Amino acid sequence: MGGSSWPSAAEVERVRRSAAALAGCDVEKVRIVASPYRICPLGAHIDHQGGTVTAMAINRGILLGFVPSGDCKVLLHSGQFGGEVQFRIDNDLCKGDQIGVDEECGWGRYARGAAFALKRAGKHLYQGIIGFIEGSGSFDSSGISSSAAVS
Repeated sequence: MGGSSWPSAAEVERVRRSAAALAGCDVEKVRIVASPYRICPLGAHIDHQGGTVTAMAINRGILLGFVPSGDCKVLLHSGQFGGEVQFRIDNDLCKGDQIGVDEECGWGRYARGAAFALKRAGKHLYQGIIGFIEGSGSFDSSGISSSAAVS
């Protein structure tokens, strides 16, 4: 079964260069995280009720290029969506049922939600990031847990 390898060297390099430009640093300092999209042919959403789910990763996903911010600030840009996401990990990330501050872009709630979940689980977060996030190009990611890949 042949297929293209993900992520390609060109995809990684594009994300690395975008993150370096955003952070104002050398590309060698940028760390890369790859999170594959997942499909769930059997049992989608029954896990919320304690059921069995059969999920599998595919060879497409989300790439995050980042550098430590040097403080508690998180700054993110997306290759697919407009706007800039900014928050501090030393603040309350959730107020009531609403997450953080109003932003021009809703996609930042996934990153903020991941930080909130880590803090709620007792993890001590002390270092923010400056990052660039991008999903697999020319690929419709609807229905394949792309939001879960972000968090």
